[in-house]
Amino acid sequence: MEETYQRARVEEDRGLAIEAATVRVMKSRRILNYPQLIQEVLSILKQFRPDPRVIKRKIEYLIEKDFLERDKDDSSI
Repeated sequence: MEETYQRARVEEDRGLAIEAATVRVMKSRRILNYPQLIQEVLSILKQFRPDPRVIKRKIEYLIEKDFLERDKDDSSI
């Protein structure tokens, strides 16, 4: 039971770290295409190597919450 709780807590903490790294990169770069954003986030996160699919989900979440926005003309940005 406690191991399950700890695993869920670690996943939650990692998700927050991915979100923070993503926002940090976008604040400094302003405009970045998706593959570059993934590379930057992976380079920041040295403690663990997140799956790019998880990073994509977190990017989508940040877009939904209006922390990030897509370029209206180019969907790769």
